[in-house]
Amino acid sequence: MKKILTPLGLKIICFVLLVLATAGFFVFESSLTIRILVLLLGLIGLFQINKLPEFLVLIDLYLALYVLYNIRYGLAVPMSIILVMVIILAIFLFYVNFHLKEGQPLPRERLWVYLLVIGLLVLEVFLTMSFWPFDPKTKTLTVVTCFYIFSRAVYFQANNMLSLKRMSGILAVSTVLLGLLFGLSYWLGF
Repeated sequence: MKKILTPLGLKIICFVLLVLATAGFFVFESSLTIRILVLLLGLIGLFQINKLPEFLVLIDLYLALYVLYNIRYGLAVPMSIILVMVIILAIFLFYVNFHLKEGQPLPRERLWVYLLVIGLLVLEVFLTMSFWPFDPKTKTLTVVTCFYIFSRAVYFQANNMLSLKRMSGILAVSTVLLGLLFGLSYWLGF
């Protein structure tokens, strides 16, 4: 198990997840423009995995959650199976995100707490968004934004850089982006 969780092993697993999630995205998405955009983002994420691994993690999370939303509604898979997959995905991607970044490592006991909290946070937002009348792309972007905010807070805290000014900036930008996203989704009929 230790040999799989090396940085190279984590990168390989992220690559495989990206390929599978992209293939699933292509099954459910019919727009050629969005397909090309997803391919370009995936390639950028692969080329930036050494410098900016968080980008690939966020793309993996977005595509995988989009596929899970569509599997839930398109194929009528029981919600319990989807929720187990969501919590495993969130915990794994947070672990990958934290271990591929440069910075201070967290002690094991604190890392397990953060893994459990991020898993439950993503699970709760995913489940809440399941009942909202928006397109799965909008729902997924909301979940990914919550994941990003929490992962940045943990990273800042682990590296003794956490401050109200930094977090308020991230929260303000995220709130504006989500407001625009929901407004445009409602206005355009998604």
